[in-house]
Amino acid sequence: MLKNILDRIERIIMFISGILMSIIVVVLFYAVVMRYVFHHPPSWSMELGRYLFLWMVMLTAVLVTREKSHIQIIFLVSMLPNRLRIIWMNIIRLLMIGFCGIMIYQGLVIYPTVSQAASPSLGISMGWLYLSVPVGGFLMGMYILESIVESIIRIAKAQGTEEDTKC
Repeated sequence: MLKNILDRIERIIMFISGILMSIIVVVLFYAVVMRYVFHHPPSWSMELGRYLFLWMVMLTAVLVTREKSHIQIIFLVSMLPNRLRIIWMNIIRLLMIGFCGIMIYQGLVIYPTVSQAASPSLGISMGWLYLSVPVGGFLMGMYILESIVESIIRIAKAQGTEEDTKC
């Protein structure tokens, strides 16, 4: 049941990321046309593109975390025996959860300060921009925790797989 919920969240994140990417392309295309064809660039377009890009990066980092497809160097880890390799990868995952905790904590600490400021062109609260850090940290942590639980279940069943050696 929990896996189904996490799968739904992943699909929602994929959908939102696709929408954000589409909006970024349209807005930046509009900005380029306005700048080079009409010589009247809109001031808000680059700012909006930058804000949407940050949210898209944080959300797609969550997807990469779920797929375990981020860059890894496993040369030394692959030399370890299977059981020790799985334990080592879970230690790495715990460190990653710790980093996600720092992202969440620091993002929430800075949020009250930055939410009082408004963006120059759009006039929206800068809090929306900085909120992407704790949201991304929470979602990444959730999927890393899922990997740890799946790995522990596989160890208990003595079926460690190659999937357990990916963060």
